[in-house]
Amino acid sequence: MRRLGAGARLGRVRRDGISRRSFLRRGGATAAGATALGGLALPARAAAQADEARGPSALLVVLPLVRADHVNAYEGGSGTDTPNLDELAGQSLRFDHAIPECMPSLPVRRTLVTGMRSFPFRDWKRTAGMPAVPGYNPVWDWQPVVTETMRAGGIKTAYVSDNPALEGPRFPDVERPGGGSDSGSESGIPGEIAAFKRASAATERTFRAGIEALGRLSGPESFFLAIDPFDPVDATEAPPIYVRPGEVEEEGIGPMDGRLKELSWSSDEEDSLREAYRSHVDLVDDQVGRLMSKVPENVLVFVLGDIGVALGDHDYIGRGAPTSHRDSYEIPYLIRHPEGTMGGEEVDWWASTHDAAPTLLSYMGLTIPGKMWGEDLTALFDDVDEDDLYNRPYSITASGSLIMVRDDRWLMVADREQIERRMYDDDEEVEDDIKRYDNIASEDTGQLTEMSLAAVTTAGGTLPEFGPEGAIRPPAERGDDDGDDDGVPNDFDAVDNDEQQDGVEREDRLFDGRDPEDRGKR
Repeated sequence: MRRLGAGARLGRVRRDGISRRSFLRRGGATAAGATALGGLALPARAAAQADEARGPSALLVVLPLVRADHVNAYEGGSGTDTPNLDELAGQSLRFDHAIPECMPSLPVRRTLVTGMRSFPFRDWKRTAGMPAVPGYNPVWDWQPVVTETMRAGGIKTAYVSDNPALEGPRFPDVERPGGGSDSGSESGIPGEIAAFKRASAATERTFRAGIEALGRLSGPESFFLAIDPFDPVDATEAPPIYVRPGEVEEEGIGPMDGRLKELSWSSDEEDSLREAYRSHVDLVDDQVGRLMSKVPENVLVFVLGDIGVALGDHDYIGRGAPTSHRDSYEIPYLIRHPEGTMGGEEVDWWASTHDAAPTLLSYMGLTIPGKMWGEDLTALFDDVDEDDLYNRPYSITASGSLIMVRDDRWLMVADREQIERRMYDDDEEVEDDIKRYDNIASEDTGQLTEMSLAAVTTAGGTLPEFGPEGAIRPPAERGDDDGDDDGVPNDFDAVDNDEQQDGVEREDRLFDGRDPEDRGKR
């Protein structure tokens, strides 16, 4: 586990409370508002006593479309101004390489509230009103829900979001700020800029409603509050992904459920896109400052981004894009403990979205439903080293029919429909003639096979393919044969399973079982 230097830890949170003065630097509430508890201004001693009497409470905050590299505490240099998130990061346990469990925005919310992996979208069924894209589903009846479990444990709950998938009798505590359009109209870079503006508007109204809900919940009883800005367009339209002309054919990545589109853009247009994105991140930071100035001192604060976004990085633009640019996937991921435990320290472990629900339930003293697959990260606050957590050597993310597998060096992007894969090397010692965005899948087939096998193992078996109405099990001619008995189906195996090298001859197709006309002659 890497720790910040002693000087960086001087501001570590005291056990008797966290100073929130820094959150008033830009966009925060007044100093008097920072001492408000339950809507009443209390003397400092009375406020401290009220905090001690209150049971455990937790706040979950989602940062829409915020990349970790645009929060200065993580990397800096992006041109954003994030003093509030920087201050929060200094008070929190920070995960340096957190990746969304899946993308885009709606599928990842299902993972967030259920604590269950959505990858590989095996349970996807086409749902009326939602795009015909893997992952676009409501929460199924058989899945656990974090707020439902908390209510059963006697916790007051509120979930502030405009996400229409969170509706029905299992979500009585969802509060909808309202507003916003339910349809996008523009495409290309103007459409992406419009999406950033919609995300900013959703952030403003959701944080405003969340602060109001916080005032109602604060009191002697335990509570859980989630503030989750959501653009309603993201429930009805899968976001497009743009790539420069020629890249699709060159890289071999297929149609991506119809979302992948070729687009030429100039450096000026890319600059406009990045400027609009920086403005969005600045606004999110403003809202975090306003919120944190109101948060009672004994509340656990769990803050994470939702999905990654490409801003022209390595020839891709879009939300949940299959780029070779690793920073386009990583999200901020912070846990501020009320007692300041682990404040200002960093962890390299591959945290992800499905770890949030079990961590929050554990902190509240509740039993984690067995179907939740995420890790309980509260162990890190009990002097457990990150090496003692469940071994997660890879981060695996799904975006529609695409799969991204990453470890501390390699990144693989695979298209399940076309059985094509790309792999990139992030080794700083790599030869000068090989760049991080060069596809070297054919140069290290052993590593490619290892990463392919990691995806299959995490998926719990053969990866599904997708028909127009839902996920389907691959028939024998697509994925079950394993000619060399290495545990990787032929169609996902980087190592040739016979003597043919290009995989197109009739004999090769017969060997792999991909020729349906000869299915009975093998």
